[in-house]
Amino acid sequence: MALFGGKQSVIGLDIGKSSIVGVQLVGRPPSVAIKAFHEQPLPEGVVFEGEVIDVESLAAELKKFMRSSNMKGGLVHLGVGNQKVIVRHIEVPEMGEEELRGAIEFQAQDYIPIPVDEAVLDFQVVARYTDEDGIAKQQVLLVAAQKEMVQRFLDAAKKAGVKVAGIDVSAFALVRALSTPVSFVDQGAEAGQTLGVVNISSSVSTLVVARDGVPKFTRIINFAHDNLVGLLVEKQGVPPEDAEVLCQRIGLPGPLPADSETYNPVTIQEVHESLAGAAEELADELRRSLDYYQTQDYAAYVDELVLTGRGALVRNLDAFLSEYLNMQVVLGNPLLKIAENRTGIPDEVLAAVAPRLAVAVGLALDEVD
Repeated sequence: MALFGGKQSVIGLDIGKSSIVGVQLVGRPPSVAIKAFHEQPLPEGVVFEGEVIDVESLAAELKKFMRSSNMKGGLVHLGVGNQKVIVRHIEVPEMGEEELRGAIEFQAQDYIPIPVDEAVLDFQVVARYTDEDGIAKQQVLLVAAQKEMVQRFLDAAKKAGVKVAGIDVSAFALVRALSTPVSFVDQGAEAGQTLGVVNISSSVSTLVVARDGVPKFTRIINFAHDNLVGLLVEKQGVPPEDAEVLCQRIGLPGPLPADSETYNPVTIQEVHESLAGAAEELADELRRSLDYYQTQDYAAYVDELVLTGRGALVRNLDAFLSEYLNMQVVLGNPLLKIAENRTGIPDEVLAAVAPRLAVAVGLALDEVD
């Protein structure tokens, strides 16, 4: 569900605090091919907690990205995911699309904390049913995003010469990239798959729960992969790039042993202890969020979480969260939606970074579906 309509595009860009991740897809499901993949670091102070801080700098970085990425001939689809994006489920009597749009615009202020005149609104009917009184109703997914926040992304893209096809909610892109394809509008069929996804980006973490491919619950958690990296920069006295390597080659205690050929036992123990404390904070936030979700009338039981984003590559984080939350936690692989690799990058290299690509792949899939 895009916040802005537009012509189709095959490029998805996931802009975080530390990097821009982009993929270009071609073809039609089930024969989608990945044509290009590129990741470019971002300087400090350009993006923070999912919001653009420095428009001019982001424009320069986007221009550089498009030059070096070999992504040509397609419009761009951006993702947004921060505290200024609000997702709500509302129930209204069944009515026509134009009447529904007017009703939502009139009542939106009752559901969102952003003044309506300062928000971009979009909606999608996700279920139709008849209540116990025999009244036909529909459940609507309402999205509101602060105009100024969205406009800063658009301004940066425009200054970079990047034509934006649409802006979508990052949580919805995650569902698109990882869920089993189903009809978007539920006509009363028996409930099926429940998908829980945790995306740990360099800016924030996003939790989304979807039922049959329809997002039912989203929450932004102010915990980022960069929290872990910054912790090791401080504790180990190493630059960020080395701290990133420590996350991947030592990480947390668990079934995958640390790289003991490269690192001594003291360093391994220190890294384990530092990351474990931070990972517990994330786990506590996830538990509170899932507990809150389970109190909702529309909740469905979540017994598995799919882990994506930069944080998914922290060694043993999946096992750590699984034990702490007492549920199965697995690494997400959006490349399962891709039939062919045309990037020139070896399959095993793409597979190694697959969890990081989930948002970008989901954004691009919205354009090739």
